[in-house]
Amino acid sequence: MPGKQRILTPAVWAFYLVIVLEFLFMISPLALHFYASYGPFLNLLHKTPWSAWLTGFFLPHFSYTTSPLLNVLKPLGFLLALVGLLLFLMGAVQVYGSKLFRRGAVTGGLYRLVRHPQYLALAMLGLGVTLIWPRFFVLFSYLVMLLLYGVLARWEEARCIEKYGESYRAFQRRTGRFVPRLISEVLPGRREPGGEDSTGRTLLRYVTIAIVTIVVGFALREHTLRHITARYTDHVAILSPALLSDAELEEAFRLAADDPRTRQLLDNRGAAAPLLAYVVPGEWYLPDLPLHSEEEIRRERGGHGTAQEFDRSRYKVLFTRARTHLIDAKGKNIVRWTYGQDPVIIVWVDLEAGEVLRHVEPPRYVIWGDIPTPLF
Repeated sequence: MPGKQRILTPAVWAFYLVIVLEFLFMISPLALHFYASYGPFLNLLHKTPWSAWLTGFFLPHFSYTTSPLLNVLKPLGFLLALVGLLLFLMGAVQVYGSKLFRRGAVTGGLYRLVRHPQYLALAMLGLGVTLIWPRFFVLFSYLVMLLLYGVLARWEEARCIEKYGESYRAFQRRTGRFVPRLISEVLPGRREPGGEDSTGRTLLRYVTIAIVTIVVGFALREHTLRHITARYTDHVAILSPALLSDAELEEAFRLAADDPRTRQLLDNRGAAAPLLAYVVPGEWYLPDLPLHSEEEIRRERGGHGTAQEFDRSRYKVLFTRARTHLIDAKGKNIVRWTYGQDPVIIVWVDLEAGEVLRHVEPPRYVIWGDIPTPLF
């Protein structure tokens, strides 16, 4: 058993790093170096439609929405991440303090409530980051991490029983494994400590939970697509990260799309792939889309500049060819099946004057390179 634990523990941390590090690197100056190694793996998933969906996002990352549920999830994610981090540090102080002063098994403080408060804290932190950076692959990694935490917890408890005997069994009877005893007693499928399921039943339970969670993820994406500013046609998906009226969205797109130079550029790039267009307030700074030069991004030093109050007359309209395995995708399917974008042109428009102001050549990729970034 100790040998298996030595193998499994690094695996747990590997999945945990997938969950936490991508988000942390995205908000740090080290993002370029991180994606130099991580980006090719993400792009490898795009080789087949069976895995391309894993790099997509199931919640809005930079778009404002009209859904109260969606609007509260990201703040909730930051709260969960902060609370999880604080609980983890508190548990670490208890554990290593006990080892340093040779006090034996830790049963007080946080451990008076649950037997594995540090795993609970890391699960809270991981869930928080998953809500902040809601990539399907991150969600899948989080589910695998929870499974591995459960296995590790059982192994650790078996070792504690061998070492401490009845005193640890008494500790098990008065505490819950991951949640307080009062809560665990009302959860379905509860078992007394020591009355564990077979490995097969445990795996079946986790597979069921994983399938349900992934389905919920897709449902949340559909909910998102209904509550962001968007218009879908046969071969074009028009999105805006801002909350615009239908008239504003359609007029900005019409001005840009009807311009002769825009039509020529789109025709020259071919009509094989569907279009994904973004109508973005002119003063907004949004590095997740190929809108800004490297010089501008370095000057801004990260983050988003997406104030809710903005000049509602001037917009930049980004035209991109969708990378998709479903070449004849129409309507919302353009967004559902797109795993990347090839930018064509940025068109600045003035709604008050009803004219195109200028055309700007977009960067080939976002600042982090050819990687899958959020679509909404």
